Amino acid sequence: MIVSADQEAEAVNPGRAWHRTPAEIKADADFKTTMDRVFGPGRWRQTSGYRTRAQEDALRRAGAGTVPRGVLSKHSLGNPEKPGAYDAVVDGVALQTAAEKLRRVGGAFSRVIAEGAHGPQGPHLHVELISTQTTAPGR
Repeated sequence: MIVSADQEAEAVNPGRAWHRTPAEIKADADFKTTMDRVFGPGRWRQTSGYRTRAQEDALRRAGAGTVPRGVLSKHSLGNPEKPGAYDAVVDGVALQTAAEKLRRVGGAFSRVIAEGAHGPQGPHLHVELISTQTTAPGR
């Protein structure tokens, strides 16, 4: 039986309700607004956001280049409504070029990394929010 990362996450954390502060809502909106401003609405897409530890473990088993076991990914900080990191792809823009553009504009980002394909993920931008910069090690 194949179990998806989402199914594993629900089993570990069933029906968890999340409460967002105004600052969390603003950080999430800043990510989307900045991506739209830099690349244009509809020219980019979010491919990942919040991940539970079960989802991180499932990605490791699938061969993805997530953080090593025992290290907390920035994707696993926050909650499903406001993750500590996002992954995104930009249509028609080289990965390194897209990363440089985001680094230049700043915004609510503490780190932008151009990541190549690994495991089931294709090449993408890994974008961390400022609010998670000092919360925990990892990416």
